[in-house]
Amino acid sequence: MTPALFKQNTQVPTLSWWNRGPNNDEDFDKSEPGLHRGLLALAVYLLLASASLVQAADTTIAFMSNRSDWRNGEIYLMNPDGKQIRQLTKHPQYDEEPAWSLDGKKITFVSFRNLEQIPERGIWRGEIYLMNLDGTNPINLTQSPERADGVSSWSPDGRQVAFTSAELFNEDILASSDIFAMDADGGNLINLTNHDALDETPDWSPDGLQIAFSSNRDGNWEVYVMNADGTNPINLTNHPARDGRPDWSPDGNQIAFSSDRDENLEIYVMNANGTNSTNLTNHPAEDNHASWSPDGLRIAFSSIRDGNWEIYVMNANGANPINLTNHPEWDDSPSWGPTPILSIASNGKLATLWGKVKRSNTYGKR
Repeated sequence: MTPALFKQNTQVPTLSWWNRGPNNDEDFDKSEPGLHRGLLALAVYLLLASASLVQAADTTIAFMSNRSDWRNGEIYLMNPDGKQIRQLTKHPQYDEEPAWSLDGKKITFVSFRNLEQIPERGIWRGEIYLMNLDGTNPINLTQSPERADGVSSWSPDGRQVAFTSAELFNEDILASSDIFAMDADGGNLINLTNHDALDETPDWSPDGLQIAFSSNRDGNWEVYVMNADGTNPINLTNHPARDGRPDWSPDGNQIAFSSDRDENLEIYVMNANGTNSTNLTNHPAEDNHASWSPDGLRIAFSSIRDGNWEIYVMNANGANPINLTNHPEWDDSPSWGPTPILSIASNGKLATLWGKVKRSNTYGKR
């Protein structure tokens, strides 16, 4: 998702290497200061362009794995090529569903580490936790023993976190859940959907104005979009099959989602208004949980196509799927982190911002 506070300056610096002379003739400015200023501007521009390309590859994918203990899930990080896997959480209870803050410094995740029961049903519940990028300082943000919380998404400005929260259960099946928003420190809790049905898996739009989510409020699982304050919910998919788990493209023009409309769970992509749905994975095995790369060129997803849940990455048009994890244990819930972007500060020095690189909509088509 492209943070609203990040704007990439695409204007090429003006290089005043020549001026018009007194007689209005085109003449090179041979003065040393003018030449040096022009060369300096060109050097800075080339440095910024090349550094941005290098930094665009400097991203990280967070995911859940039970590779350290088949009975327990933990949060891990890896490079986009599947290398340099490192474990972030180390707790005897389950941690899953990581989600990045847009400054790349924090990760929210679902944890069952408190293992408190809902008294009237005896069902385990999850909480939304916050931790630093290196896994330190885990904090319980929701602290709601009467509810079960899951799947979070950060607002582009980093001030709020949307998440799923449920209160009512029917044995081990949710009877009702809603999309909530809270401040990044867990304060100011707001119920955005407030509906009798199941509303789940929120994903904040890159401009911060909308939230996509899954809902069965029309009797079938669909992908909806609503304003960030919960108003004006719209059914985007409106299909008799099950559709869910939306993920916005960085430019906000497309939404990836999961669907079994071809009699098998696949990764699809559609325009942000719900038109032009396309099956990207088209594989007989189940594919789920799409997550766009910050530059919009690739999509990470979970798949069981090799007989075990693994993290794959493919081009944004569905081509060239690659198994990144290739591990005998379960790997799932990929979340592609933001990209550090270099910019020129007002003092002329290079500064680093974090965000997703905004691109024109030239991908996602076969």
